[in-house]
Amino acid sequence: MKRVESWKMLFLWGAFTLSGLLVDAAEKSIEEKTRIHRLSTTKRAIYDAFAYINRIPEKAEEEESPQDFAGRIFGRLANQEGRILVKLPAGMDRASYLGLKTFLRYEGKAGVGNCVACHAPANFTDLKRHSMTRDGTPKPTPSLRNLKKRKIDIRKVIMGKIAASRQKRSGKSGGIAEAYAQMNISKKDVPGLVAFLGLLDDVPDKDFRGLILNARLLDTSGDIE
Repeated sequence: MKRVESWKMLFLWGAFTLSGLLVDAAEKSIEEKTRIHRLSTTKRAIYDAFAYINRIPEKAEEEESPQDFAGRIFGRLANQEGRILVKLPAGMDRASYLGLKTFLRYEGKAGVGNCVACHAPANFTDLKRHSMTRDGTPKPTPSLRNLKKRKIDIRKVIMGKIAASRQKRSGKSGGIAEAYAQMNISKKDVPGLVAFLGLLDDVPDKDFRGLILNARLLDTSGDIE
């Protein structure tokens, strides 16, 4: 009888210990789980690694417009570019960096991307309905994250956006959302945008830290605006 009671006590102690370990693991912060200081996001795309190492704000503040948010990001990038401190995580290059700037740009002499108007970080969707067709049928704005996993042809989507923008600006399609009238991108911008949107696919959690550790400086002393 004493041996049975001893086994029961041992079993209960083991169960209690295991339960405690599981609770401790669940309560660990993102920083403890990933061993990355200051990490707050649970998103795991190359873009998120870029935002982290360059201290780019993860999302807009309450009541902050997408344009103001984009301006805040541009201000941060301009500061880093001027001091040659822009860091690119593994998997990101100059082309995709410039594609990010096209995506965010909403004013100035350069091509206006205006994509951020409806696809602002962190989820890259405004969760609203917009129309990009002549019949004016509004549809929910899809997130631009994980397009590859959803088997979406990114280039085809961008070309459709360019066509809709041209129709809207020509005044021949009143049904298309007003945001398309502000867009001013061309075929030459497509490769960079495709490269940037490819950075929004999640990587396995175990690989995310490597993106940050293997980051390198981008030389912005020449052709970067």
